[in-house]
Amino acid sequence: MSCCVPWARLNKRKRNKVMMKTPMMTSLMERQEKKRKEANIQISTSEKLIPRISFAELQKATNSFDRGKVIGVGKTGTVYKAAHPHLRFTAVKRLFDFQHLEEQFLSELMILGKFRHKNIVPLLGFCLESRERLLLYQYMPNGNLYDWLHPVKGEPKNLEWHLRVNIAVGIARGLAWLHNHNTLQLAHLNLSSSCILLDKHFDPRISNFGRAMHIMTSNARIFMANIEMGEWDLTKRDVHQLGVLLLELITGKDPLKNSEFYHSLEGKLVQNNCLLTVSAALYCAVDKSLLGQGFDREVLDFLKVACNCIQPIPNRRPTMVEVYKMLMAIKNTHPDILG
Repeated sequence: MSCCVPWARLNKRKRNKVMMKTPMMTSLMERQEKKRKEANIQISTSEKLIPRISFAELQKATNSFDRGKVIGVGKTGTVYKAAHPHLRFTAVKRLFDFQHLEEQFLSELMILGKFRHKNIVPLLGFCLESRERLLLYQYMPNGNLYDWLHPVKGEPKNLEWHLRVNIAVGIARGLAWLHNHNTLQLAHLNLSSSCILLDKHFDPRISNFGRAMHIMTSNARIFMANIEMGEWDLTKRDVHQLGVLLLELITGKDPLKNSEFYHSLEGKLVQNNCLLTVSAALYCAVDKSLLGQGFDREVLDFLKVACNCIQPIPNRRPTMVEVYKMLMAIKNTHPDILG
């Protein structure tokens, strides 16, 4: 019996040692608890602005998330076309079950609950049950801009010039509004053609606000992904991303698959300080379906706007309001683009 006592004491000491909290563990647990409390406050606030919908209702609306209802798959989740008794058709985004997507879910919820604009996708509801995270949007019958610019082989999709200009104007108008909102200025920071949705009239709606950040009204600097940035840098990043999107609109080339082309084109545009010759710009870079239609001059002006947006030095780029005004000037120079 005497030989068992030391072992019993040793095991007890080991158990006590395992249960002891280090300062680092305590700090981590405190931060996690603080995050949980903040998340609960955000969700509670969102419920006052956006309806909370049960998982069962969304499951029924998507026919148990039938594969035939899938209208899009992205990095954060799968989007389904859903039918509701009173809302007609909607788009339900079911987020993947990843811990890091929790913040993006809350970001979309808080931002789209507060911001309402004709060029921002409307959020109609949300679901938060167990490990499920779902967002309910207004359905956009013309899908996203990326699919129109880069159709699958065999799909007869073509965006006419006046539609491309209208889309560019709408995106710039929406971003300018976000950058200059009276109380809650915002930078999108994740702009691409895949997050531009098109309604039945081909009016653009900006989506995907998971990485968006509020812009400080003071000159305090912001730390994001270990990169120090000021509010000026945030808005100018949006301007650069819009510039790349404008190039995609006018060249028809996918930035992700043609990175060398874009770097080369950006370099040429910057070297020429936007003073491009017709032969150099129009016939080497522009989507050939846009040429010879009677608005070659407007196409060149469009290129110049893109050039201004992708200047390598941020403070040389225009503000989003200035971009919007330049694009509006292009829209108003041709009668087919009015509307």
